[in-house]
Amino acid sequence: MTAQTRVKINNIKQFVLLTIFLTLGFVGCSSNRVNEYSVEQFTNDMRSKKYDFVLKDVEKDFLPTTRKRLIFGTEAIEIYIYKSSKSMEKDSKRIDSNGCGYSNGFKSVYVSWIYNVYFYKKGNIIVQYTGENEKIISDLRDILGEQFAGHRTQNNEANKPLE
Repeated sequence: MTAQTRVKINNIKQFVLLTIFLTLGFVGCSSNRVNEYSVEQFTNDMRSKKYDFVLKDVEKDFLPTTRKRLIFGTEAIEIYIYKSSKSMEKDSKRIDSNGCGYSNGFKSVYVSWIYNVYFYKKGNIIVQYTGENEKIISDLRDILGEQFAGHRTQNNEANKPLE
């Protein structure tokens, strides 16, 4: 095998390795972006639904993480913010199906809500709405998908216990 042939083979190997590396890098980046959904995106989505609101920082409460409150009129929506979608998913599994209890093995909280409670999740956030406004419930479902815990409505096709 000549020196020129060896150089060509090495160049081809380098090209193939570079192509594989770049492909894996792009795949890794794109899969992470799928799980990203921030408070900013949520508030933009709510504005697109014509909600005029104030967003306030509030103390930790039902869930042990950073929390913000979106306030409009007499309604409020709690937004629980996590560092990653993985930590959000882990904490969401600690909320019981009716949305009234939370237990992480060390701490348990049980709440008797005044109104029906609805929990949604997307990306790095859990959104909690406590109320009876069908438009808000419908808009949250449009933005965040089906609720994962809380009160089941007649309009909700999964009018059955949550998994």
